[in-house]
Amino acid sequence: MIARNGRLLLAWGLSVLLVVALVGLTLSVVALGKQRAADSERAGATKAARQLALDFTTYDYQTWDADSKRVVDESTGQFKQEFQAGIDAVKTDVVSNKATSKGDVKEAGVVSNDKDSAQVLVIVNAVVTNTASTTGTERRYRIKLDMVREKDRWLTADLQVVG
Repeated sequence: MIARNGRLLLAWGLSVLLVVALVGLTLSVVALGKQRAADSERAGATKAARQLALDFTTYDYQTWDADSKRVVDESTGQFKQEFQAGIDAVKTDVVSNKATSKGDVKEAGVVSNDKDSAQVLVIVNAVVTNTASTTGTERRYRIKLDMVREKDRWLTADLQVVG
């Protein structure tokens, strides 16, 4: 009788340990899934911010329409409206000065994010040429971008050159 109770107690104890292990494994898998989703959201926002910063700092007076269209296509909200409103005036200056700019994204990092929004800082070096500087002048931009996800696509809602 004692041996039988001992085996029953051992079986019960092992069953409890198995349940605890399964619960722990399930919680770990759920936490890992959430972490992967958060990493994916940050990566998506960062990739879109890098691309917008590159497109914003890369243009040529001969291809201004296509260059500015890329920025519009990657934007939303007030930033998109403001950028579109200024396209013609900027085009006049860019074309009359035969301006070009070739951006090169050096660094980008997410400052804050959730599943549908992110704030990303991007550092871009650009070489700018125009009629006054045909050899080019290097400029360094620090750009803060507010990104929002619309229909599984990250778009720029605000852009501020911060340094």
